[in-house]
Amino acid sequence: MKSIKKILTLILSTAIISLALCSCSSGDERLDFIYPFGGDIVSFDPQIVSTSDEFLIIENCFEGLVRVLDNGDVQSGVAESWNISADGLTYTFKLKPGVKWRIKEDSDITELMGDDFNPDITANDFVFALRRACDPITEAPLFNSISNIFNAGNIHQGKLTSDKLGVSAADDYTLVIKLQSPDSSFLNTLSTSIAMPCNEQYFNATKGRYGLGLTHTMFNGQFYVSSILESSYILKNNNLYSGNHPSAIDDITLNITDENSEIAEKLKSGYYDCAYISGEEYEQIGEKNITALPYSNKTWAMVLNRNRQIFSDRNLRKAVCLGISDIDTSKRAYITNASAITPPSCDIGGVSANEALGNTVPKQDSQKAVELWRKGLEKERFTSADLTVITTEQMQDAARELVQGIQGSIGKISSYGDDGKISFSLKLEVLSDDDFGKALANGEYDLAMYCFASNTHNSLSYLENIVNSGFLYENTSALTALKKAQSAKPSELANYCKSVEKAIIDDGCILPVFYESSYYAQAKGVSGVNFHAGSGRVSFVNATRES
Repeated sequence: MKSIKKILTLILSTAIISLALCSCSSGDERLDFIYPFGGDIVSFDPQIVSTSDEFLIIENCFEGLVRVLDNGDVQSGVAESWNISADGLTYTFKLKPGVKWRIKEDSDITELMGDDFNPDITANDFVFALRRACDPITEAPLFNSISNIFNAGNIHQGKLTSDKLGVSAADDYTLVIKLQSPDSSFLNTLSTSIAMPCNEQYFNATKGRYGLGLTHTMFNGQFYVSSILESSYILKNNNLYSGNHPSAIDDITLNITDENSEIAEKLKSGYYDCAYISGEEYEQIGEKNITALPYSNKTWAMVLNRNRQIFSDRNLRKAVCLGISDIDTSKRAYITNASAITPPSCDIGGVSANEALGNTVPKQDSQKAVELWRKGLEKERFTSADLTVITTEQMQDAARELVQGIQGSIGKISSYGDDGKISFSLKLEVLSDDDFGKALANGEYDLAMYCFASNTHNSLSYLENIVNSGFLYENTSALTALKKAQSAKPSELANYCKSVEKAIIDDGCILPVFYESSYYAQAKGVSGVNFHAGSGRVSFVNATRES
């Protein structure tokens, strides 16, 4: 019975996609889009989502106080207008009355709330949402982006209750937000998932199941998730949406893909309307039949296994890092040398992290590497260093370039001190993506070529993920620097982020080596898709396609 159900589900999914393609080619007035994504969905709760796929759902199925286009223009959302005080600390929003929530037709809303539950979206929904986001119990992944709201940090640390947050409803349609210090990028923050509204009455009625499936979720955006199939998520136009930015798109089929789905080729053929593609894929298909926008949201790093005895000494770790060669970026147009840990797609106060942070990554220094290597060996008295570097097939050529410097510097040292002897070997092991993941999880490596990808614009959230990744050996200084950064004023944040990066680099377990650019691409004739580089946020609200 289960296999029959699966077959029927696949047939239905295929039929939906076929109908979408037919409507495009026949000149029908319906406008249906097909987009590939991973299906990495755990929740529809905007305050706790964390994956690129979840951000995509929130972007299209929820609307916040404001909307921000790719060019930086801020548009009205649920708020019709807003005012910022002269000192930049108080934001007052006037909400549009009569804006409704969208509740799935077959949800158990009647059982939860009763037949007459049909509330407007009010200022109280935003108060409750932001209080939830600051409450440490929620563990909101993007908390750092709203930490400048008055008292947010103390609430998140458990020093104050959430009702002390600087957010209040003057009346049902007037929202007031107070900041601790001016923040020129705060309106951008209010357009992201963490600031989406949440109805307190409905949230409480779900008894901890809010956002877990369609029967416990309410949407308020231009689209809503109408069904979840074996191979796709179907978003339909929300005909109850009464905001200022209705969409001409009727349906969006989010087609769940795998690594072998040839997304780039299907984009080129017009099967997909738009997609994220890697730099390597872009170079293979070129610009024919697509338009593409590059963005650097991936920092590749050499990671040293902190549990290996040879790397228990920081001098030895740093010696290896300083021995790593620079990479020849001329061979790959989508790769650039890393100047910092945080990739350029992240920003600090509206400024690219690349510009705000400057250079935090040390340059190759063979002489210093040898000096630290000898110093570490004299202390630890190791007699052999047999190192294995693991990498994926995609990055094997880059990995070979990087480790040449290790072999050419510390690899030549055979003795140290008065009588110390050391044998050295370095082996590169190329693994499949699955085997690489298993080796990393099991700690079966000495060094690994690892990608730290960003799914948020927020530099501090990105750095927090790295500090808490488990790769660092002694992360006390990194944690201390991170806590200081989390309570910093926006004007001081860049310097505090530099301190976090310095603490990570000084630990000697992570050395950023290069950035990899990906591309957001649109098929021929497609335009108006708003793309927020590096965050997974893709908005189809303004999308269109030539006949």
